Amino acid sequence: MNLRGLAYFVPAFTAGALALGGCGILDGSLFGSSEDPPNDGNPNPSFTNTTGDGGANGEGGKPCISGLCKQQVDCGTAPKTSVSGKVHDPAGKVPLYNVLVYVPNATPAPITTGASCDRCGDVSGDPLVTALTDAKGEFRLDDVPVGKDIPLVIQVGKWRRQITIPNVEKCVDHPLSVDQLRLPRNQSEGDLPQMAIASGAADPFECLLTKMGIDEAEFTHDTGTGRVHYYRENGVDTSPSAPAASTLYNDLAKMKTYDIIFLPCEGSPRDKNDTVDQNLVDYTAVGGRAFTTHYGYVWLFNGVTPFPTTGDWQPRQSDKFSGVLNAQVNTGFPKGQAFAEWLVNVGASQQLGTMELREARHDLNAGNDPPSTTWMSTNDMPAPNNNAAMHITFNTPIGVPDAQLCGRVVYSDFHVSASAKEPGQPNFPGSCKKGDLSEQEKALEFMLFDLSSCIQNDKEPPRPPPPVIVK
Repeated sequence: MNLRGLAYFVPAFTAGALALGGCGILDGSLFGSSEDPPNDGNPNPSFTNTTGDGGANGEGGKPCISGLCKQQVDCGTAPKTSVSGKVHDPAGKVPLYNVLVYVPNATPAPITTGASCDRCGDVSGDPLVTALTDAKGEFRLDDVPVGKDIPLVIQVGKWRRQITIPNVEKCVDHPLSVDQLRLPRNQSEGDLPQMAIASGAADPFECLLTKMGIDEAEFTHDTGTGRVHYYRENGVDTSPSAPAASTLYNDLAKMKTYDIIFLPCEGSPRDKNDTVDQNLVDYTAVGGRAFTTHYGYVWLFNGVTPFPTTGDWQPRQSDKFSGVLNAQVNTGFPKGQAFAEWLVNVGASQQLGTMELREARHDLNAGNDPPSTTWMSTNDMPAPNNNAAMHITFNTPIGVPDAQLCGRVVYSDFHVSASAKEPGQPNFPGSCKKGDLSEQEKALEFMLFDLSSCIQNDKEPPRPPPPVIVK
């Protein structure tokens, strides 16, 4: 895509800059100087100043000395100067929840690639106005600066896109298009986290990544410059052959160079040794994010302390792999309620709080809370044990106070689906079918972006960071 041909897509800042969407960090190193705490006297009541997904602790705020804050206009009793729209995934097809949208008063800080302790807090760029997308993917920013070439940042975790709005007129709304507000497909459009995938025989998770819109050119081997490094465990290979997954998980230093590692189902419980299991614990403890499915329980149930404490694990029970499983979404916490609403909004659920799953397994009776949050469960498994947890997450390191949590792990006991593969195609990316995400794939996409986002207590509602500059 030639972005120069699109008026709205003029780059706002230097390529490669980053501020984590709705995220702060314990030492502020990703966000430049943190001398000035965020404002606690937000003039806009729709932006709540509290710790959460994007919220930050602090008192006071910077006075408006220069920059776009000088272009904010008081509309009095007239409608506010606003920007609105709906944020979508890189493919521009699925709206996304809990994405931060803001107008900065300064250049956001450069990206730091690799495992990092990205807790929710303030963001770089001295945000003037901030908002998070809701369960429909929608947002509205009020009190937007008036004038030409107004920068806008759209981000969740280390996914970030920056655009420029050619002209903002005072005291009217400015709705933006889907193509303006989707996340980047490639590095020329913005920032993507540095990811690694170890392809597994039973779950073509790599096909989810292409279907959600990541350009195929971003998939390279570990010596390449793509944002998704492709390793092969026992799944689909590439041509030329991908490096063995063991070269990734045997090397903790290499693991730490990635923001997210995907460890999809390998088709059997292929247990790893304790040293490798410890590497995953240590990787997530310093801020790494990991997503594993089905037989990936070997990383948890068969893993080293404390990962086995995350649930009531009882692998390989009777299941409904070949049928349809009725699952219930846990709406008892804020993100769970939003997940249930989002599933309906994107057509992945026909009834609020429920979802039909395929290729579902039964390896986990329940998540242990703490440390785990159960997002989806069922009482529809075959006898003798009808109850199972289908999807859990937990923050790491396990057992530390909330303020010291850094990383995150997702476990899903259902696959992307073997039907995502293109028959007769032995190598990626030809092995993946084209087309829209299935209902099940949409649920996994939600979890992927939740995994990408900053770390917070899931029992608290996400909140946007307060403006740093105060008029």
